[in-house]
Amino acid sequence: MEGIGIDLERVNLFLLHGFLGRPSDWEAVKASLPPVANLRIYTPDYFKDEELTSVHSFEKWAENFNDWAHDETKGTGRNILVGYSLGGRLALQALAQNPTQWYKALFISTNPGFDDNHKNFDPSSEQRRQRWLNDSYWAEEFLKAPWDMVMRNWNAQPVFGGGSEPLRMEKDYSRENLSLALTRWSLAEQQNMRNLLTALKQKVFWLVGERDEKFVSMSQTLHHETGVKVEIAQDASHRVLFDRPREIAEIIKSILAQLK
Repeated sequence: MEGIGIDLERVNLFLLHGFLGRPSDWEAVKASLPPVANLRIYTPDYFKDEELTSVHSFEKWAENFNDWAHDETKGTGRNILVGYSLGGRLALQALAQNPTQWYKALFISTNPGFDDNHKNFDPSSEQRRQRWLNDSYWAEEFLKAPWDMVMRNWNAQPVFGGGSEPLRMEKDYSRENLSLALTRWSLAEQQNMRNLLTALKQKVFWLVGERDEKFVSMSQTLHHETGVKVEIAQDASHRVLFDRPREIAEIIKSILAQLK
């Protein structure tokens, strides 16, 4: 890596895929990262690893994940956390659970949670109620509906804005775990992370796709509220991971360059 052909202490890079994601989703990003001495890359499959599946609440998942990351690295080196979409929301929870464990964090197409009037969590929120109803509907669909039909309907949602991702095959998933993820890790259950992001803005990077109008607007507001640096990937949808993997790699390279 030009400019990073240096003697780094050990760096551990953790990449969290999104809903319906798999570790292989990160291959294009990894391929755009030239070899760096002492860099270790981890791509957990949190839909299959028993300790990291959606049977766990946000809080328990974060505790388990941080313990797993510590065990994998034997507690050595600096840890960089990258999460995409649902993986970004899980990464936020991991960061909240143990901020000192993570040196830097990059959030891609990530929702910071409902803004509950500057509270961490307002269970009476109408936004949360509506989101719970919506996620409960999809949870039932992923559990019982014909796979091809649910895939077609899921991908037709406006939030994805025509972005594409790899073909998803039913055999690669536990439909029960997918269904559970939609309720256990529903946005309705997620804390408002704005106070956390304000406190940790120096270690946080934020990336959204230009064509993802909802998340661009949300992220620009987030920047003004918290000071978090936001970058916008040109001509990319919500599915930035697949539309602009090289841009993600460039941000990771810039983070690594700060470790000189």
